[in-house]
Amino acid sequence: MTTQTEILKQQALERTAARRAALQPKEDTPVSPRQPVLAPAGAHTADDSDSVWGAILGTLIGLALAAAGLAIGIGAVGLAGETTSFWYLSRSAGFVAYLLLWGSVVWGVLLSSKIAKGAARPSILLDVHQFLSGVGLGFGFFHGLILMGDRYLAFPLRAVLLPFGGEYEPLLVAAGQIGLWLSALLIATFYVRKAIGQKVWRLIHFSGFFAFWAVVVHGVALGTDSSLLWVQLLYLFTGGAVLFLTIYRILTAQKSDKTLAIPAA
Repeated sequence: MTTQTEILKQQALERTAARRAALQPKEDTPVSPRQPVLAPAGAHTADDSDSVWGAILGTLIGLALAAAGLAIGIGAVGLAGETTSFWYLSRSAGFVAYLLLWGSVVWGVLLSSKIAKGAARPSILLDVHQFLSGVGLGFGFFHGLILMGDRYLAFPLRAVLLPFGGEYEPLLVAAGQIGLWLSALLIATFYVRKAIGQKVWRLIHFSGFFAFWAVVVHGVALGTDSSLLWVQLLYLFTGGAVLFLTIYRILTAQKSDKTLAIPAA
């Protein structure tokens, strides 16, 4: 009887050990598709790739629109024609560029302040921000380059691209040019973000606020349509929105810093 009992106990122990061995994952067991796979340090994730391609796409579309507008203006009007069409094209492109710049700044503040968190994937939100920046840059260059065909002001390439390079209202024109080149710098930093580091990238990105207000000064003081009521309301609304969001971003950042400074109980 004792021998039979010992045999049964041994069989029970063997079955228990077999169950435990079956539950333990084997070394060569493939990773389940639902398990998150951590990327190695420094590797580009899918979101990083999406953001880079979004920035490239936005920039190419912006430059393509600017080149197409320039070709249409020169081909339809005639470069040597005595016409004000170039001036009107420049003014229209200036408004479009300004609104796109405003949208890019507002979108960037919304991203950094986490207001838009949960609305969509972070990579998609970043793509929209970069898209607005790229297209706005394209229209900004078109706004200046199309004036090379204007016979009344006769802007040479140097006066269009270089701050203080022309004789017509050099200070106010330079404000718009500085805002344009700062926008180009900010777009370029998206491609070297990992190389320059998050801290330097963020510091450079703060210049986006200066670029926006420089463009506001350029548009308000130099714009032909600045005396119109709807244009004044446009600048008031867009400038007020950026000012409000900037103050909100600063206050929330200070609140976050104070919260982190409180020692844990």
